[in-house]
Amino acid sequence: MMPETPDQPGSALNGTPVGNEPRPARKNRLGSVLRLTIGALVAVACFYFLGNRLARDWHKIPWHDIHLNTPMLVASFLVMFVWMFVYGLTWKVLLAGLGERISLFNSVAVLAVSQVGKYIPGKLWFTVGRMYMAKKHGVSEAKTAVSTVMEIALSLLGAVILFGLAVALVPRGMIPGRAYLAFLLVPFCIVAVYPPILNRVTGFILKKLHQPVFEIRMSFGRLLGILGLYVLMWVVQGVGCYLLIRSFYPLALSRLPMVAGAFALSWILGFIVLISPAGLGVREGIFTFALRLVVPEPVAIIAALMSRIWITTSEGLLALIFTLLPRLGKLKAR
Repeated sequence: MMPETPDQPGSALNGTPVGNEPRPARKNRLGSVLRLTIGALVAVACFYFLGNRLARDWHKIPWHDIHLNTPMLVASFLVMFVWMFVYGLTWKVLLAGLGERISLFNSVAVLAVSQVGKYIPGKLWFTVGRMYMAKKHGVSEAKTAVSTVMEIALSLLGAVILFGLAVALVPRGMIPGRAYLAFLLVPFCIVAVYPPILNRVTGFILKKLHQPVFEIRMSFGRLLGILGLYVLMWVVQGVGCYLLIRSFYPLALSRLPMVAGAFALSWILGFIVLISPAGLGVREGIFTFALRLVVPEPVAIIAALMSRIWITTSEGLLALIFTLLPRLGKLKAR
C-alpha cells in the first residue's frame, strides 16, 4: 500500500480516519482472500479424494512390481534440466521475434527464478517477476508481458497438439470421450495468436499495465517454428515424467505417448482452474484419471503425487542454482 499524503482520501490530515480504506481496495482484498480460500479448499478436496482412494485400494498395490531404480530417478531430474534449457531457448526465440535480444543463459536464469511465482494464486506473479528480472537484462517490460501472453497461448496449443499425437498413437477405446473436450481449446489458442486479435489483446493489457503499446509483426513461419519448440518442451517433460514412473514401476516404452499426453492434458486443465496455484490438486486428479488407463489406479495416484514433488523439487533446484550462480560470479570477480 502506497504511503499516504495530504491529498489522499485516506490521510489523517484531511479529516478522514487513516484506517478507512477506499471501497475498491477493500473489495480487491476481499476478492484475493476469497480466491485464495477457494483455491486452498479445491486443492485440499482433491488431495483428500486421492488420499482416500489410495488408502481404500492400498491392498491392490502390486508391491512385487515396485522397486526403486535410482538411475531412472536421476535421469528424470536431468531431463528437467534439459527442459529448462529448451524453455529458455524458446523464450529467447520468441523475444527475438518481438525485436528483443537476451542471451540464452540470461533467458534460462530469468525463467528459472520467476517460475517460483506461479505457486502464488492468481497466475500473475510469475509474469510480474519475469518482467522485473528481464528488465535488468535490457528487455522492455512491455515486450516481456506480451511474450508471456503469447507463451500461454502457444504452450496450451503445444500441449493440445502433443495430446492429439498421443491419442493417435494409443489404441482406440483407451481414451475416455470427455478427454476430447481438450481439443475445444485449439480454436481459442489459434485466435489468441492471430496477429490482429493478439495486437488488440496485448494493447489492452499493456494499457492496464501503463506500458507503451506496440504492434506485433511476426511471420507465420516464425510463429510455427516457435510453436514447434513449445511442442518439443512438452515432449521433453513427458519423457521426464515417464522416467520418473519407471524409477519405481515397470512401465513399457510403448506407454510413453500416453504418459506424455496425460501429463500435457493435466497441465492444460490445471492451468485453466485459475483459483488453484500451479493447478495444485486439480492437476494430480486429472493425471491420475488419465494414467489409470495404463497402470493400476493406486500406482497412478502415487505417480501423480510423485510428479508434483518431482516438478516442484526440480523447479526449486533450478531457481536456487540460477539465483546463486550470479552471486558466485561476483565473488570470483573480487
